[in-house]
Amino acid sequence: METKFVKADELQLALSENRRLKDAISDLNGQIEILQYENGQAIQQAVAAAMDEIAQLRATIVAQREEQERISYEKDKHFQEIIAQGNNENLQLKAMVQELRDEMERKAMESDRRMEEERSVFRGELKQLQQTIQVLRDKL
Repeated sequence: METKFVKADELQLALSENRRLKDAISDLNGQIEILQYENGQAIQQAVAAAMDEIAQLRATIVAQREEQERISYEKDKHFQEIIAQGNNENLQLKAMVQELRDEMERKAMESDRRMEEERSVFRGELKQLQQTIQVLRDKL
């Protein structure tokens, strides 16, 4: 009988040990589930943070592209204005040069006309003087 009690005690100990091991396994499974849940949450948070960062980076890229395009447009517009201003100045200078040429030609023609008048007057006076000389010679 003693062996029965010993075996019963051993059985009781084994059952008790079995129960403790099952409880430990159950606790460990609970902890594993908690860790898996926490890891899943951490992964989801990391993915969400990465997606937010990606969205922010994309928004930054779009904003920088738009700013670059605006600056490029402004620069092109400025260069076009400078070119237009230069072309306008060239046209004004060409017009001024043409006016000066026209004025020079008018003055040259006026000068030529006056010279012809002076020559004509000179020839007339010369002819009169020569006639006067001839008359005086004839009188002498």
